[in-house]
Amino acid sequence: MLLLNNHTMKSKIEKSTFIVKLTAVLVVLMISIISCNKELTDRKDFSNNTGGNVIDAQQQKVLYVIVDGARGESVFKSSTPNLSKMIKNGMFTINAVSDENGLSATSWADMLTGVDKTKHKVISEDFSNNKLTDYPMFFKRVKDNTSLRTAAFSISPALSTKLVTHADVNTSLPNDEAVKTATLAELANNNAAVVLAEFQGVDKAGAQYGYDASVPQYAAAITNIDTYIGELNTAIKARPNFSKENWLIVIASNKGGDYPVIPALMDQTLYSKPLLNGFVILYNPNFKSTIYNKPANLNSLPYLGSYGKLNGDTIASVDAAKSNLYNFGTTGEYTVEFKLKVQSFGTLNAPIFFKTSSPANAATGWWIIHNGSNGTWRLGGLASAAISTPTTKAMEVNQWYNIGFKIYFVGTVRYVQLYQDGDPIGSPTVITGRTVNNSEPLVAGYRSGFGNSATQFITDIRIFNAAVPDAVIKDFACQVLLDSRHPNYNNLIGYWPALDGAGTLIKDQSKSKNDFVFQKSTQWLSFEDYDNKFCIKPTPELYKIVPRGIDIPRFILGWLNINATGFNLDGKVWTPIYTNILK
Repeated sequence: MLLLNNHTMKSKIEKSTFIVKLTAVLVVLMISIISCNKELTDRKDFSNNTGGNVIDAQQQKVLYVIVDGARGESVFKSSTPNLSKMIKNGMFTINAVSDENGLSATSWADMLTGVDKTKHKVISEDFSNNKLTDYPMFFKRVKDNTSLRTAAFSISPALSTKLVTHADVNTSLPNDEAVKTATLAELANNNAAVVLAEFQGVDKAGAQYGYDASVPQYAAAITNIDTYIGELNTAIKARPNFSKENWLIVIASNKGGDYPVIPALMDQTLYSKPLLNGFVILYNPNFKSTIYNKPANLNSLPYLGSYGKLNGDTIASVDAAKSNLYNFGTTGEYTVEFKLKVQSFGTLNAPIFFKTSSPANAATGWWIIHNGSNGTWRLGGLASAAISTPTTKAMEVNQWYNIGFKIYFVGTVRYVQLYQDGDPIGSPTVITGRTVNNSEPLVAGYRSGFGNSATQFITDIRIFNAAVPDAVIKDFACQVLLDSRHPNYNNLIGYWPALDGAGTLIKDQSKSKNDFVFQKSTQWLSFEDYDNKFCIKPTPELYKIVPRGIDIPRFILGWLNINATGFNLDGKVWTPIYTNILK
């Protein structure tokens, strides 16, 4: 009995221990789930508030400080103890990019209206011919929707008189010290609610000595402004009703300043231009620290989009009735280029791009086809014999190549020359008097009855009615989207980026408007390829991954519970994560 009782007791203890451990695990899991859900709950999107979503028990207030000429990267490297404290409860970037024209007036207008220069039209330092009546400074939005007091203190008379409107107080002052003193006095006013201060000391130091943290005078000017910001922060906390108020403090530079940068730090984007490099801090003591950085590798931007898969009997063609432009005749000069990525070379001589009834030596027309499956290619039809590419230029699967040919005259002799990745390959071939005119469509991809199909992608198709100079072919072979910067842009008689991503058409962006139409099945696939041979032109979206000056008015209006939906703003919505939500 004693043994049985001991065994029973042991079993009960083990069972109890198991239950305790299991309960502990479940508690940990529940805490984890609650924490995850809390972070989702605490991510408050107040960009289009109509009231009642953000800390209703407190009065929403804003201090907006613009620091002219403060390079973001230099601010990061300078002594800024107050800003360093603020980013612990702030949304922060040192990679903000101002408007590429580098003008203070344009940047100020972006930062105070929330729209870009295509709308506000501030494209000169004198603010001439602007549209600020249609796209006013955000104070007007505040006044139209609230009874809050607005005040602005600035160094620049132009900013004060041309840009600031609907302010209860609007004062232009001689120096930073005076701006600080006036702002402190405003913050001591119990009715202070939306306060703007502009400082120019950093910009003046940069203009005189150099815009870099390694320049003592410039670094000292940044530190001095940091001290002012500390005083302004202290003044806010000293307000009698501070415990009942909820202050958003925004610190941002309008732009940076020109300064030499070593070539290794230059990339293809505006991020590497010191003149445009600014910073933004959106601070509230209840914000979770969130740092926004520029992309890690800007020297190698991806070629991306959605392209059409060409294999089997899937082809894309321009109707024969519209394809006479691409016959080339016995006169005239032309250039044909496109980008090709092959997943499988197939067998025999799979077609790639052509205008002929059959890409065989006996047919009339011109065609580019694979040489078997060894990675080389050849041009047919324009000469009595096929023009093959050297085996040393063999292509590999899943790699991009820019290939094509040029028809040109030297005197009365007409030649054709092949190109791969912008370089001439092989020797030019005489084609004088040879006509390849036909009534066939222009085709990208497979042609039944000849060879086995490769699996491939063809994009960035360009046809010019001109002999594009070799240097231009080389310079633009790496480009993936052409615009008027190409010297022969107006000579395009067909331009198909072929990244449409949906539907049955590959749209022609040239003046000809001859769209390719997919025959039979259409399969669009998304891709994102990195290759050093690309010189990708950055899109505006690249600069929207970090907060910018143009985003600030939308953020402020949201903070003040003003619905910005109907204001046609360009700024991006940024949503803070809260570490503490007052209910």
